[in-house]
Amino acid sequence: MTAPPSTVPLSASHAPDAHFLGDPHEIPDTAYPASADPPEQLRFLLHYAVLAPSVLNTQPWRFAVERNLIRVYADRTRQLRRVDPDGREMTMSCGAALLNLRVAALHFHLGAEVYPFPVAGQPNLLAALALHGAAQPTDEDERLFRAIPVRRTNRHPFAEGDIPKDVIERLEQAAREEGVRLVVLTEAEAKEGVARLVEAGIRLQGEDPRAVAELGAWLRPKGDPRPDGVCDEDQGVWDRQAEVRPPASTIAVSKRELVASSSAVLTLTTEGDTPADWLAAGQALERVLLTAAARDLQASYVNQPVEEATLREKLMALVGNGFPQVVFRIGFPVRHEGTPRRHVQDVLFEDVEPSSYAWRTV
Repeated sequence: MTAPPSTVPLSASHAPDAHFLGDPHEIPDTAYPASADPPEQLRFLLHYAVLAPSVLNTQPWRFAVERNLIRVYADRTRQLRRVDPDGREMTMSCGAALLNLRVAALHFHLGAEVYPFPVAGQPNLLAALALHGAAQPTDEDERLFRAIPVRRTNRHPFAEGDIPKDVIERLEQAAREEGVRLVVLTEAEAKEGVARLVEAGIRLQGEDPRAVAELGAWLRPKGDPRPDGVCDEDQGVWDRQAEVRPPASTIAVSKRELVASSSAVLTLTTEGDTPADWLAAGQALERVLLTAAARDLQASYVNQPVEEATLREKLMALVGNGFPQVVFRIGFPVRHEGTPRRHVQDVLFEDVEPSSYAWRTV
């Protein structure tokens, strides 16, 4: 499938004004068209949606705007079929983009309500966000908004030192606000247990030619102009790279040591394991990451234990109740880097037949 149902790329006649175009990291909030109609305001919010994290920076999302609505679609052409066969990580990535939309709407005093999976029989349509009325952001909401453009995935070792207890408690609260549980592991034995699973997962994927090829397709050599994937410069010293491919065993040992020595290893768990749970977990993940970024922390993912079914069962036993959806470490960065993003016009579509959706009931 090359496009969401009933959508086509945004045509030139419907393209947003010039100040909507360009690197989303560089669009100032002062460019927000406060006096414009809702569709133009919603298109502006998409600059914050596309800054969300995604598995291997695949950016597996598409959006459609109609009247006071944004529809969030999964782009399955960007799904990792071997590593993420059910689309769980893809759905979580879209959930993170949805959370950014919610935070941005609040910043601009827009009331918004989210409708998950609003149309039966259309699994690629993950959610709709509808504007209605006004809203007043809190101080914490504003901190989260300011964190959107500075949040980064950091694949390098973090600075030494513990994460303050009050910060950990705030991260746990951020996850609870989305109905998701955050498990924070700081004890050496627990971190070593996760580290062993990460090592085993890297070895399993390294022995599978399909996984190796799939992961390699999203690695970018230095100077590659493509606005997705992960550039070699952003990878850790022993990570897979486009131009240098260390043996899986070398990567596995290095990652095990990196995880075991981290100040904290975190896992988000949900009560169920359905697409709706994945979407909620993605929103929780981004709320946690923005809360961390607002406190000068960055994160790095080690998802192999949730990507390999046999290891996920072992991780469930390690972290307790619930289905683990993502594993990551956090810390204070020593190096500051980040991956590129596609522009809004590359992910925005318009509906051919808007009336085919039952939005009049929203």
